[in-house]
Amino acid sequence: MRKGHTIRDNRTGESLTMLVSEEDNGGALQLYRVHLPPHRPGPPLHYHLAFAETFTVLEGTLDMYLDRERRHIQLLPGESVTAQIYQLHTFANDADVPCTMTVETRPAGGVVQAFQIAYGVANDGGAAKDGLPRNRLIRLRFIGISQGFLPGVPFMLQRTV
Repeated sequence: MRKGHTIRDNRTGESLTMLVSEEDNGGALQLYRVHLPPHRPGPPLHYHLAFAETFTVLEGTLDMYLDRERRHIQLLPGESVTAQIYQLHTFANDADVPCTMTVETRPAGGVVQAFQIAYGVANDGGAAKDGLPRNRLIRLRFIGISQGFLPGVPFMLQRTV
């Protein structure tokens, strides 16, 4: 996705704007801004093998959940947390007001490309309650592209699919 380009989930109002594309730096990183409406759940608890993600709040609050015990950290504007490679994490906006944050993936991963698919599917009416594709095959494709893996599901099965 090109720098400055925005994609949107018209159903939820969530949006993502590319700030620094991997094409800008040879794949070293991606930086994008995400707008989460109030009471917006995040993705399932997951981990990445190839990149770390740093979440920085610009406006509102962000609820981060880390590790298997889902340790809760509420981030305020200017605060950041990094989900390291192999670290279980998820996030949500549990507040009554919108949250705007940046997400940096280092090195660049497939998260933005995966959300292009998820938002397109959502805009066509195919999203589940969590915002990800309802169709299992498309959902698995989303997970594969995002390079996100789910705990409790055999890794080799996820990797193969």
